[in-house]
Amino acid sequence: MKPAPFTYIRADTAQHAVELLKQHGDDARLLAGGQTLVPMMNLRLSRTEYLIDIGRLPLNSIEAAPGLLKVGALTRHRQLIESREAAAVAPVVPQAMWHIAHPTIRNFGTAGGSVAYADPTAEICALVVLLDGDVVTLSAAGGRAIPAPDYFISAFQTALQPDEMVVAIHLRPPAGPHGSCFLEVSERKGDYAMAAAGAVVVVNDGAIAEARIVMSGAKSIPVRARAAEARLKGARLTEALVDEIGAIAVEGFDCYADIRASAEYRKSLLMSLVSRAVARACDRAVSKS
Repeated sequence: MKPAPFTYIRADTAQHAVELLKQHGDDARLLAGGQTLVPMMNLRLSRTEYLIDIGRLPLNSIEAAPGLLKVGALTRHRQLIESREAAAVAPVVPQAMWHIAHPTIRNFGTAGGSVAYADPTAEICALVVLLDGDVVTLSAAGGRAIPAPDYFISAFQTALQPDEMVVAIHLRPPAGPHGSCFLEVSERKGDYAMAAAGAVVVVNDGAIAEARIVMSGAKSIPVRARAAEARLKGARLTEALVDEIGAIAVEGFDCYADIRASAEYRKSLLMSLVSRAVARACDRAVSKS
């Protein structure tokens, strides 16, 4: 199929793009990598009067410092996989990005586009939650940084206003040595995840000093497993604790069901993925300590 007719405009600058958004309101959409929007337009699931192309704006930088990773909105998934800077301060980022679809999508899809659409299965959205991230936006009135808990509202629904665009993502991994792991399960390699889990762990003298766990793909937004994180803090990892931590993470967690998996199956997947991700993250943290 082909999209409904639209007017194509190429934005010269980020400020030009948001001025166009302000001018055309709900009748305008931004085009970055196009890996979500274009198929939706071709299927007539999304229509727009004005398509504003921001794909050539200089928003594809990756800046790393201890405890902080700044990712430009137009950074391609492939760039994050190959970035030495990202791997050095937040190895969970390339670990997660490898799960994204297929090479073509990883080459063209953008971090900002994924965050803007907030697909519940999007790996970058899970990373924003896991790494205490902010979504940095720009509008004609100015910019703001939206913390992850305030940004993600529901599936494909965010705190973005109609005249705002994502310009960067700020991620905050632990500043020192740590271990991480990101795992997901899909029907076929490259398909949308039925469930995914990521873990970041700091180990000092054999005890877990800090633990962060995210669960995604099974609910409308990525969710931190706060009770499991609290249970891990100060503990020494044992096989019994590994089994326990998955059960704690999914206790009271309501998964959704669809044609791919029942809620019960998704919950069992998450329990296993959390346990495995935590165990691998701890092993990697110990090797660095």
